[in-house]
Amino acid sequence: MKHMAAKLNKYEVRFYFLTWIIGVLYSVYHVYLAGDYFYTHRNFYQFTDEWSWLKRKYDNYDDEWNIWLEFMKKLVPWIVVQLLISQLLKHIKTPKTVIYSWYIIVTSIFLWNFCGFGGILYLLISPCIVCLLTSLQSKKLVYVVYITILVVFQYSSLFSKFIFSCINVDSISEYVLILAFFWLQLRGINCSIDNINNYKHENLIGFFKNIIQCTAYCWYLPNLFFGPHILYHKFIRSVDEPAEKFTLHRIIKHLLNLLRFTFWIFFTKLMFHFVYSTALSHHPYLVKKLNAWAFYGMGYCMGQYFSNKYVVFYGVAGEFSRMDDIDAPPPPKCIGRIHLYSDMWKHFDRGLYEFLVRCLYGPISEINIPFRKLVASFITFVFIYLWHGVHKYVLIWTVLNFLGVMVEVIANTIGNSSVYIKWQEKFLSPRNTRRFNCYFMIHQFPFLF
Repeated sequence: MKHMAAKLNKYEVRFYFLTWIIGVLYSVYHVYLAGDYFYTHRNFYQFTDEWSWLKRKYDNYDDEWNIWLEFMKKLVPWIVVQLLISQLLKHIKTPKTVIYSWYIIVTSIFLWNFCGFGGILYLLISPCIVCLLTSLQSKKLVYVVYITILVVFQYSSLFSKFIFSCINVDSISEYVLILAFFWLQLRGINCSIDNINNYKHENLIGFFKNIIQCTAYCWYLPNLFFGPHILYHKFIRSVDEPAEKFTLHRIIKHLLNLLRFTFWIFFTKLMFHFVYSTALSHHPYLVKKLNAWAFYGMGYCMGQYFSNKYVVFYGVAGEFSRMDDIDAPPPPKCIGRIHLYSDMWKHFDRGLYEFLVRCLYGPISEINIPFRKLVASFITFVFIYLWHGVHKYVLIWTVLNFLGVMVEVIANTIGNSSVYIKWQEKFLSPRNTRRFNCYFMIHQFPFLF
């Protein structure tokens, strides 16, 4: 049985809070000072004059951030069109199949304009595989097929080169299509498993309706390229339920949320003019020279920039989905407030977490084998590594996360044991117990980044 943590004196809590804030700001200040190297040596490769009125160079090393922002400018107008038409269709109580068809049509038109007919065919592969696997009614085959696709794509550059040489797109379009391809693998697994559990073939009309439904889910435009992942059953339930009315209060709420994400875009751009942690990470010889404050500050800033990026893109995509009455996951929780690996996985990318629990960890942990939860966790992290990319840095990150979760599980097991509880009650007061637990929790924090 879990007990509520004892309350600490308010002045003690304020002291911890101020110490934390001051420590973070001081370390970030050292990162700012380390950035003076680029001015001293006039080393401005991949720096730009984004906001020249600041009289500071802009750290332009994060290609992902730059490409995503530019692509989002092209994508958002199409999402708005999709939203307006779909809300009209829902308002006049159009059959659900028509709404699903509209989702497919608007995505097809966007893809045609963005990357041509080849891009449409490329992204149509996953919905076709879903329909084939649903008809074969084998969950094992679902995992074999999709994991094989990931392995071939990740380990064979010839495969991807051949595909993109056939569809003939530029490098930016190729990058964005690859993003969509990997998100489609999650949706494909999710949709196939749920369909095998729930879909019953009755007639040809029902079969075609299911194809339209699966394709609409896989191709839902707000989440097609950037996520977050929405579980299949939640997506279908959201479309099937009556649409929520657009009251003034609801409109203001959605607009304020979009304004909040816009603020984070400009705030992140502002910080890229002063805190050059991304640029420093591309110069290892400079990182070796950093003092402890600058080194840890750089790690914190890199993590915070990463967090801001996903707050913006998951947030915008999720908000437009919620405006369309789709039950999308909330945006990531600020990593500055997360100190455990389990919480990072639960609250940063909640859509991915829900997918992993529903389609991988959950089913595997129910198999009657020794150490089934450990095996389920291991296989889940292997999949995460495979899905994110088979690079050395991804492997290191994945292994550290797996070990962090295992350490946390072991610590919880020890903490709930009768021997530890008796020792705790004998030697520690409730307040000291909280301090003791917090002390051991902080040692995982640096590895979260």
